[in-house]
Amino acid sequence: MPQLHEQDEDDRRQDMLNRRRLLAAAAVVAWPPILKAEQPAGEWPSRAVKVSLGFPAGQGSDVLARIYAAELQKAFGQAFIVDNRPGAGATLAAREVARSAPDGYSLLFTSSGPLTVAPHLYANLGFNPMKDLEPVSLVGRSPLILLVRPDSVIKTVPDLVAAARKNELNCGSGGNGVTNHLALEMFKLVSGAKFVHVPYKGAAPALTDLIGGQIDTMFETTSAALAHVRAGRLRALAVSSPTRYSELTDVPTVAEYYPGFDATTWAAFAVPHGTPQGIAEKLATQLAKLQNDPSIREKMTQVGVEAVSDSTPAKAKAYVVAEHEKWGHIIRRANIKLD
Repeated sequence: MPQLHEQDEDDRRQDMLNRRRLLAAAAVVAWPPILKAEQPAGEWPSRAVKVSLGFPAGQGSDVLARIYAAELQKAFGQAFIVDNRPGAGATLAAREVARSAPDGYSLLFTSSGPLTVAPHLYANLGFNPMKDLEPVSLVGRSPLILLVRPDSVIKTVPDLVAAARKNELNCGSGGNGVTNHLALEMFKLVSGAKFVHVPYKGAAPALTDLIGGQIDTMFETTSAALAHVRAGRLRALAVSSPTRYSELTDVPTVAEYYPGFDATTWAAFAVPHGTPQGIAEKLATQLAKLQNDPSIREKMTQVGVEAVSDSTPAKAKAYVVAEHEKWGHIIRRANIKLD
């Protein structure tokens, strides 16, 4: 009998051990994997934040990014460091941020190109801007100016269209696929006018040739062209935004002749997809305060940008999605392709 008793004890111990193993296995199945704890939005930022930018130091986008970085540093008490990563149509910086940890410490300061134009131009970006990045705030917009020389017989948009329908005119741009090239293609579609596209390596040589008479017309950013217009070296026929530009209120919009025309450039902050909503909203709230600050709005005006005063993450995303669809349509119609 002692042997049976010892066997019973062994059986009970084995049975208990089996039950523990089953419970442990069930716990593994039922309990989700342990994830890295998200930092509460209230604690963000607790260290330096990198603001990646796809343009060289000194350009208008860089100046604007540094204005905001300095103000965010004041507001949050942590460094916001601008990191210039130019190249590949400003997509290198966007790709880096898209691949970064979604923890609020990698921000992208971007224009329309990397998010809404590049996906239609390049076969393989290495990331999907519409899925891998989340817009947080649209901070500002800037129109392009449609330009001719001051001695040109072309004085209005209808004059330009009539001349271009009669004889093809040469229209410069800063390069294939850049915003002022796309504005030209949009203008050709809505007006039926004929232009020969003359791409340059940047805006500066194109403007020089326009002033010198080597080309007939071009669209150009306010930051590059406004000084020439004010000095009388170029004539502004129209601006590409839906409403008149605050610095050239006597100049009509293209949309006044062709309703719906909108080839506005813009600047926005974005974060990697998966960034906690609380952090994105905290950043957006502070950006909205800055965008309504008169001193910040004045600084933006000086670089040719008009502040957007009512942006939110939801509004910014809807705007970027609409821009993505619009430029995709123009690029397909114009059959623009880049390697």
